[in-house]
Amino acid sequence: MGPEAGQALERTQASMVTFGPFAFDARNGILSRGGTEIPLPPRVIGVLALLLARPAEVVPRQDLLDRVWKDAFVTDTSLAEAVSFLRQALGDDPQAPRYVQTVHRRGYRFVAPVTSADLTIEKIPEPATGVRPQSVVYPSIARELLPWSVASVCAVLAVAALWQIAQQPQPAAPPAARFEMLPSAGTAFDRRAPAIDISPDGRTIAWSACDRATGVCALYVRPLDRLDATRLGGTDGAMAPFFSPDGRWLGFFAEGKLKKIAIAGGAPTAIADAPAPGGAAWNADGRIIFAGLPAGGLSILSDQGGDVTRITTPRVDRGEVRHLWPAWLPDGRNVIFTIASSPEAATPGQLAILSPPSAIFRVLRSGVARGVAAGRGYLLLTSPHDVQSVTFDDRVLALTGGTDTVVGDLASAEGVAQFAVSASGTLVAESAPASQPRVSWQGDPDRALTSLTRLSSIALSPDGTRAAGVIADGSGSDVWIARLDTDALTRVTFGGTNVSPVWSADGRRVFFASRTGGPFRLVARTIDEHATSQVLSAPPNHVFPAAASGDDRVAVTMTLPSGRLAIGVVGAGGGDPRLVSDGPFDEMSPSFSRDGKWLAYATDESGRWDVFARRLADGRRVQVSRDGGQQPVWSHDGPWIYFREGARLMRARFMPEREATSAAPEVVFAETDARALGIAADGRVLIRQERATPDRAIVALEWLRDVRQKLAPPVTAPR
Repeated sequence: MGPEAGQALERTQASMVTFGPFAFDARNGILSRGGTEIPLPPRVIGVLALLLARPAEVVPRQDLLDRVWKDAFVTDTSLAEAVSFLRQALGDDPQAPRYVQTVHRRGYRFVAPVTSADLTIEKIPEPATGVRPQSVVYPSIARELLPWSVASVCAVLAVAALWQIAQQPQPAAPPAARFEMLPSAGTAFDRRAPAIDISPDGRTIAWSACDRATGVCALYVRPLDRLDATRLGGTDGAMAPFFSPDGRWLGFFAEGKLKKIAIAGGAPTAIADAPAPGGAAWNADGRIIFAGLPAGGLSILSDQGGDVTRITTPRVDRGEVRHLWPAWLPDGRNVIFTIASSPEAATPGQLAILSPPSAIFRVLRSGVARGVAAGRGYLLLTSPHDVQSVTFDDRVLALTGGTDTVVGDLASAEGVAQFAVSASGTLVAESAPASQPRVSWQGDPDRALTSLTRLSSIALSPDGTRAAGVIADGSGSDVWIARLDTDALTRVTFGGTNVSPVWSADGRRVFFASRTGGPFRLVARTIDEHATSQVLSAPPNHVFPAAASGDDRVAVTMTLPSGRLAIGVVGAGGGDPRLVSDGPFDEMSPSFSRDGKWLAYATDESGRWDVFARRLADGRRVQVSRDGGQQPVWSHDGPWIYFREGARLMRARFMPEREATSAAPEVVFAETDARALGIAADGRVLIRQERATPDRAIVALEWLRDVRQKLAPPVTAPR
């Protein structure tokens, strides 16, 4: 028999409800439409769950704040933002609500019809005390239904238990904490490329650091639960480290190779050629995407080595110089990376996105040095000295909101802020020194050349009285000239992107590379107030001047369609460069001998960069460096070739008579926190001195909370 008239039915809380085209799994906090999940932040899920638990009822604002935010101190603004986000996810109009209605000064009400997707369970109240139940003779069908009745009661008890658990106070989130981390004693964080990375679980930090005495760089690893770091053997020369998804391996660049090494120790393994490190990222499916060619794009390969597949190629017709700093998004399918349109590290590029193996990419935003994912829904974008957060819709792969600086005053490595963030929300960032650098002549530190601190790519005039350099801004870069006697600056170019200044042998002209839309062209300008620029060479690929001979020939570094660099010579009258060599290796930074018969240059044919000298008449070559070297410059008086070996300035005596030979190199300049900028005709060394301040990095746990508090949740359209 059924219940007597007037008896009430008690209904259990449903775990799955539907409204309109949507379904909400209250037990797991999942909103879906057509079987496809709509991602929502935890607070928004809490608001939706509470409104659905009390449909058609006005839920006071304070109830929502108390139940969803619990003990956190927030205002009505946080609640309004959560409701606004919920409405956008549902496609609701606050002026004509179909789902969430605002009740002025009271709260919110869920107005759409709500249907339970579960079977409704009815319970008949027990008879009143003292009433003796009558004996019941069950028909055969009752005996068959009895087990189902028992199962229903058990289900009721289970649902009730889950409901009680759900109402229990949730444990407080782990506290946000910050602490300082120093590199190992006697070392400094690497400045050749972004030096820091953190494992995906946020428990281990790795970095490349260089010995202050020898300049040798290596990898160091420190778990957060330990005080000391461990130097990984076999990683001399390592740079730009990156973790494997399981945190057990480190990838890095060294000796012209892409390598990997186990965190637990062991010998490193080379898995690909990569003469010009430009960043790499390791995916959960065992793929590594990396930038390894000085004028190339992104390549991809298995973490076990094997065939390398080239994914992208820079578009020279669009002014693209190189593709750098790839990073996988959390979905494991898409990659963001930087398009560099200038060789100047301080010039920001464009942030682009692609889905390997497809080579089709599109630009997301300009003015970005590097981008990384900060969990689902947020990207972090860097300039040379700060990190900005921006919301990102990972369904349509587009930036959706404003940008806010979340970390500033950071150290820079090749124009990129030194920082890393894990998927778990731990941030590591290297603080910038508080003081300004100082430029002066070696041996005369009291006479500072203040104007030169603003310039990069500095080239000293033959007589040593002036210096040409580049000042970059957000839209491009220009060539300027500084007078070393008065410290005055004069602008040479106006607009576009102008780089790589080089003086003519007589000091009357400056050669430089310039572009406004397409490839970089070779341009000359006489140092005169009324002079105009003259285009000397405009080939289909980029050309960057490196040196000029006494007869006005210009030696250039030029890009090849293969992604390699080659050396060419442009005649005094201009025209297309004549290739000196088009071999399979990279060659760059040519410098004429005093008589113009030899070129010193850098090549990576041995797997690392070394300096050679080549006779132009017959191609005869002589090796100059012994332990690597780059950026050679021939001395004005002829017998010396200067070059960089790591952080040191070296020189080697070159003897071209008869059987050309080169003597063993000797150290010219090697000081902590300083580097040589140029060599004057009289042999003086122009140096840039960084203030002696200790390196330090800040580790921030639960750092993503700051991002979520500063930026509204990502705005996405309902599916």
